[in-house]
Amino acid sequence: SQSKKLEQPLIGAEENRMLGTVDAIMNAYYEVRGFLTAPFPFPLVQMSRTFLFVYLFTIPFAFLNDVTNPIGHYIVIFFITYGYLGLEFTAIELDDPFGDDDNDFNNSRLCCFSFEDMYLTILDIDGEEWTDKLRKRFNGGKLSEDLPIEAEQWLRKPVEV
Repeated sequence: SQSKKLEQPLIGAEENRMLGTVDAIMNAYYEVRGFLTAPFPFPLVQMSRTFLFVYLFTIPFAFLNDVTNPIGHYIVIFFITYGYLGLEFTAIELDDPFGDDDNDFNNSRLCCFSFEDMYLTILDIDGEEWTDKLRKRFNGGKLSEDLPIEAEQWLRKPVEV
């Protein structure tokens, strides 16, 4: 099979490593896909936020009986409120890590790293000519040195069925 198609066939260890990498990429893809499509129970989020705000707004009443050090109580209440609200806003930001915000994962760039690994593998096996042919194939028929931007546009265009 590969001895007929490739000028330099892969040795067993290289082929197993390549197949293992493809398997790891596909497993990661399906895990991300499962994460994105799994519904999260909104009532759970709503109740946890309600309990958080009720807790934060009732903390000052716990200190009403002790009036010995009001400044210290104000500082403690401030830091408790700041910490819990900070955790809540962090949870809100981490709720969808695959969006287009500044702090989200750059999936297109990570995919370009995978493309570059494929190009290096093809370069080692078949040489620069076939690497350029593969780049042209992925890049819509033109060879560009600025592949990551081109590949990002290619990844974002809709699939024609």
